[in-house]
Amino acid sequence: MLKLYNSKLLSMINNIDTHAVQILRRLKDSGFQAYLVGGGVRDLLVNLKPKDFDIATNALPNDVRKKLPYSFIIGRRFKLVHAKRGEHIYEVATFRRAATTEELETTDHDERHLVEENFFGNIEEDSFRRDFTINSLYYDPIDQVIVDHCNGLRDIHSKTLRMIGDPRVRLAEDPIRILRAIRLSQKLNFSIETELRTQIVSLKQELMRTVLPRRREEWLKFFRLKNTPHALMELYDLNVLEMLLPTLHKLFSNDQQRQDFLCYIRSFDYYGVNTQDSTEFFAALLGVYLQTTHPQGFNIHDFIENEEFLLLCRDELGVFKVELSVFFEAMLFINPLKKIEIYLKKGERRQRSLVFNQAFLLSLKLGMLTHQLGPSEFLFWMSEREKFLPPGVRKV
Repeated sequence: MLKLYNSKLLSMINNIDTHAVQILRRLKDSGFQAYLVGGGVRDLLVNLKPKDFDIATNALPNDVRKKLPYSFIIGRRFKLVHAKRGEHIYEVATFRRAATTEELETTDHDERHLVEENFFGNIEEDSFRRDFTINSLYYDPIDQVIVDHCNGLRDIHSKTLRMIGDPRVRLAEDPIRILRAIRLSQKLNFSIETELRTQIVSLKQELMRTVLPRRREEWLKFFRLKNTPHALMELYDLNVLEMLLPTLHKLFSNDQQRQDFLCYIRSFDYYGVNTQDSTEFFAALLGVYLQTTHPQGFNIHDFIENEEFLLLCRDELGVFKVELSVFFEAMLFINPLKKIEIYLKKGERRQRSLVFNQAFLLSLKLGMLTHQLGPSEFLFWMSEREKFLPPGVRKV
């Protein structure tokens, strides 16, 4: 346990959500241990704004639910408590420990998967069940204490991403940790510890055992990194793309296509692509993929039932059917946006209908990204849309 006096660390509390602190205080006032844990603490220590704050405690789920108003227990395999504060949900988990062989053997086989994650323990046991040392830090902002059983502070100081325990064993337990390791190293600009990196290369085929929904979530997080091109190159260099995204691996194997594709990815912010919206993000990604692989132009109709393209969408990236439908609708809508002269001959009602079509704004972005629309056309269409907005309405 480390008592904090360093002025930089003492300032961490100023960046913590007040609701999270209130939850901690309520649990502590009831006689329980309670800490912020995981990515939120890690991000505070590396001067990043945490996306959320998870809480760990020695209180059992039922005790947490009784002590925290507006909270409820979720999960069967991994029971925890969600505490609702305003529009935000705070996750409160009880300290876990590994089940003993005897405990598992005396559990009914059909129920084993439901209980093996719910053997409650102490904070030290909970620490060693986490994945990376930098995610095993427990912070109490009320008493200004950090608990560090896995040398996470040392690795934050040296900017090293290190697995807790034997990397080969831990990656084999959950191969999705391979993607998490690469992503976190890129997010934090940390070096992957040598043995961990060796085992990532050695066990990359284990990624084929992971389920598509979890991979999809990782892809979304990869493309939300500030240095997405570097992260994608790391995936390529470690041959992870070859395992999970063979279609993109093929693209990356072509030097010119790789450079073009990464250039398009860098332009997402410039064209206002909202990568936090999965539908808009996937539409932009698929649009620039087609532009990269067909630089002389392409007809979107040719890809609506193209098996190779649909394989990339469904089986590699995990794009939902509704997201794919929105993409095709937006790409098809680019064609009317090229025909300004025809638009100008329409009546006001039909003009208004076009510029407020649900595909309009996304089509503009995709048209610019794929070079089917130019800057003058973009300005024309935005001017037309603003012309029909009621007075006082925020311009988009």
